[in-house]
Amino acid sequence: MIMSNRLLMRLSFYLFSIVSFLGCFSTKGKIVDPQINQELYPYLTKNHTYIYVDHTNQPVIATPFITANLFTSTGYAVVENQEGQFAIIDKKGQLTVPFQDRYISLQVLNNQLTAVYTRETYTKNSRFWEWEWNIFSGLKTEVQRQKFEVYILETKQVLFSEQLSAKASLPTYIATVDADHFIFNKTLYKRKGQRLSKQKNNIIHQFEPNKLLQQNGSQFAIFSIESKAPILEHLEATNQLTLEVNGKELLLTEVNKSRYYTEIPEILFNAKTKEYWIEPLFDRTFPKKIKTQNEADLAYLQKVSYINTVPDYPYFILGVFDYDNWMFQWKYLAMDGTLLDHIDAPDFFVVDALSRIQRPHKTDLISANEIPSNWSLEAVTKYKGFTTIFKITLKQEGQSNRYGLWNTQTKQWELQPIYRDFYWLDVERGLLALAKEDRQYVIYNYKTKKTITETIFTYIDTSGWVTQLNAEGKEIRFYFDFTTAKAYKE
Repeated sequence: MIMSNRLLMRLSFYLFSIVSFLGCFSTKGKIVDPQINQELYPYLTKNHTYIYVDHTNQPVIATPFITANLFTSTGYAVVENQEGQFAIIDKKGQLTVPFQDRYISLQVLNNQLTAVYTRETYTKNSRFWEWEWNIFSGLKTEVQRQKFEVYILETKQVLFSEQLSAKASLPTYIATVDADHFIFNKTLYKRKGQRLSKQKNNIIHQFEPNKLLQQNGSQFAIFSIESKAPILEHLEATNQLTLEVNGKELLLTEVNKSRYYTEIPEILFNAKTKEYWIEPLFDRTFPKKIKTQNEADLAYLQKVSYINTVPDYPYFILGVFDYDNWMFQWKYLAMDGTLLDHIDAPDFFVVDALSRIQRPHKTDLISANEIPSNWSLEAVTKYKGFTTIFKITLKQEGQSNRYGLWNTQTKQWELQPIYRDFYWLDVERGLLALAKEDRQYVIYNYKTKKTITETIFTYIDTSGWVTQLNAEGKEIRFYFDFTTAKAYKE
């Protein structure tokens, strides 16, 4: 069959259009709007509203907002209008999610996906058997409710959507396991493109880079990220241990019983094998037989209320609380069941729920000679990732606490204990929020030992948002760039 020139030209045009259309989706040669990659900053105007500007203070999104957040690495920001409604905009100022009467927050997952959290509160008529009588307010026939939703912005994939009572606990933020795995609402997800696929349910804890703790009723199991079969299973949570000490049975009761509620067990027991697995890694079994050298050791074992593994060392730590001195005494157990008074593990620390050092004793980290006169050592606090730098809390009768930063390696004060408060803003860059008086913070560079600015802030957030008193004595909130020491406000 012979086609006419006109038909050939038309087919060629269609083919060219199809190829051009498909080319729009090619990652090679794709034209990216430069505004998408442009850094924009919320800028506080004299009208107490926010617009978005570039680093030269040139307006890019001139629409005024009551509140405005930083843009995420995926290119979105949450803003609030005059009516108290929240929305999500992109870097062109266009509404990605329209204004509505509910709170919105965002979370970026490995710079690839944007998780959206929305929470709406409302009242509704309760059922008559739920009515409440109050002597002051009378009969209450309405109940407050909240609707909570979590979804992926790029695909609108809903991960959670429920209407709950006002007192109900909401799911926490999504926890990142690795580049492709996430845990949310006790479910393990795997990223497939821009969607999350469910892998395992009832996940209550992640420990080590790739191990998960799963709970089904009263039973627990340990999985690796990719494995289908459990590494350990048929485990039960317990606070009691039955041991053999010098050939006799010893029952320890209420071990690791914390006053802080947690659903994560600290001791797991396999009733079939009679084995105990101890936190934090559950990577070894507790010795079934223990050997003591004297009556004092036996008496110590009978009073043990704390047991833990010593990560990276082949030992367990056993704690007995000394109520007279209000501190723990420590002994250690080797894998063969030998009880020891000391081990060589200088980088091993035991901390409480507030990260205050329990082992080694705080006086082993800083001597009494380093404490200013009339002051006493209240606590030593460990920072995650640090093994030689500690926050020291000092107390004195009738005085507010004072804080300093102590280096156990150099035996010197990195920050003299004269401050009312300080905390890390950026560990990598060595930035601290430092206050000699209440609500009078400056930004301090720990590496250069200099303050970035003499400006006084009433509070500094790790994200860069600061609050400050203006000339009228009113508190204002604006963005401050730690790198350039620039305040984005008129």
